[in-house]
Formats: sequence, C-alpha cells, structure tokens
Amino acid sequence: MIKINQYIKFLDYPGYQHPHCNCLLIEDDVRCIIDSSCGEEDLAYLKQRPVDIILHTHGHHDHYFYNHCFPNSTIYMHQADHAIAQSTGSYLHFFGIEPLGKNPQLNSFFLKATQYLTTEIHARIEDKQGLDLGSTRLEMLHLPGHSAGHCGFLFPDQGFVYTGDIDLSVFGPWYGNLNCKVQDFLDSLDRLIALKPDYIITGHGEGIVKEKVIPRLQKFRDIIYYREQRILDLIKSGHHTLEEMAAKCPVYQKIPKPQAIYYIYEQVMILVHLWHLEEQEIIFKEGQGYYLR
Repeated sequence: MIKINQYIKFLDYPGYQHPHCNCLLIEDDVRCIIDSSCGEEDLAYLKQRPVDIILHTHGHHDHYFYNHCFPNSTIYMHQADHAIAQSTGSYLHFFGIEPLGKNPQLNSFFLKATQYLTTEIHARIEDKQGLDLGSTRLEMLHLPGHSAGHCGFLFPDQGFVYTGDIDLSVFGPWYGNLNCKVQDFLDSLDRLIALKPDYIITGHGEGIVKEKVIPRLQKFRDIIYYREQRILDLIKSGHHTLEEMAAKCPVYQKIPKPQAIYYIYEQVMILVHLWHLEEQEIIFKEGQGYYLR
C-alpha cells in the first residue's frame, strides 16, 4: 500500500498474477475503491470499514474478483462490459472460447483456469461523468480498446490518470475480446496522450509511472501498428486464412501456456486487426481468406 496523498492510497499487486490487479483506495467523505482484486493484506484492510462505492475500469473479473466481499457497496461499471461480467455465456463468447474453440471441455477448462465469477452491477459509468468524494474529485473517462467498456479515471487536482489495463506492459495492448476495436484503442491512447497527465497509475505491472509518460504511451500505442504490419506482411506472403496467420503468431510471437487458451487470444486479436483493415478498405474477405485490395 503506497500513500499518494492524505486521501488516496495505491494498493499495489506486483507482477501479473491472475486474478489480481492493482487497485486504488480513496478514503474521503465517501470511501471508494477502483477495482477490487487486490492482495490479501490490502483486502483485510479494506474490510475494516464499509466501502461505499466500487468503480470498475472494466468488466474482466481479475478487476472485480473480491466484489462479493463488499455486499453493501454500490458497484459502477460501463454498460458495454456488463454482459461479460454478469453472464458466463457472454464471457465465453466474447473471449472467443466458444465460437473459436468449439469444445465444451475447453469451455470448462477456461472457466476453471481463470476462476471466472460474475458480479452484481448497480450503476453505469458514463464518459466525462464527474464524481465528488469530498476533498477528492475525479472524472470518468471511457477509454475502450482493451474491452468495449474499459474506462480510466482522471484526478484533475492531483494531475494523474488511473489507466486500468492501459498498463504499458512490454507485451503491449491486449484486445482479445470479439467486441474490441483497434481504432478504439488507438483513439483511447491518443486521448490519454492529449491529456498530458503528470503521471499515470496502471492496473497491472509497474503501477505508478512518473518518468517519460507521454513517450511510453506512444511506444505502447505503436505496438498496435507493428502488429498490424506483421499481419499485412503475412497476407502479402500468401497466408490468407485466420488459421494460417495465427500459426505465425503475429501478436504473441510465441504462444504462452496454456496454449489452447492463448492460441484463441491470438486468433481473436488477429481478427480484430483484420476487421480494422477491412474498415480501412486495405483488405477484403473472400470465403475464408483475406486479401489485399
């Protein structure tokens, strides 16, 4: 737990250990947390007093895993992510497991491996919506791309943005849901860059980022362009179907374990790029293949 100021504490969870994330605690007139999947010590601290509001960056359950520990809290999430947070069927669909895996055993394995659970949601987050917690005020920012309903939170008086899973990881942006859009992610990153925050706090990994914030956001964004170029190069070299492209791993480069799951993530992110390229009229689809115009 790291103190930001007298009201705000950063609940850091080092590394990328599912189903956990970094969280933010605001102890003001209103006691509020941003995401709930903190470590056990921080969870014990949170339970000492009622949490009035839980704000969610998005609807992936590694960000709401401990919501059930706060039955009296009002839970906020952007409408676009309600389905994956409240429906097992939607979760399996949008992560590509059901439509691309087409294997009931894989469905069960995925749900068990990810420790999926649903959550109640009581209120919607709207873009540019303000929230006054007492001496602390924040503005909600819809920053889609990682998920359709992904959001960040601007703390104007403190000069930082809590960016959720815009996390500046070496891997780069993750957009492995079937309702993700490449252009959304690019626009969200450009919006963050234009805000010129003094620093950002991320939902995974490093956490508090104060050095070279804008160049690092730009570098993170540009990984999307590099991936898209690799996909175009594959099409040029005769790899036209989704399966042919996925075998070359233009996104992950090497499929992590469990490979059955990450191979589907690879396919979904390639598809999201292909849809983007179709929208730009750079490629077209014919049968099961994708071709340059």
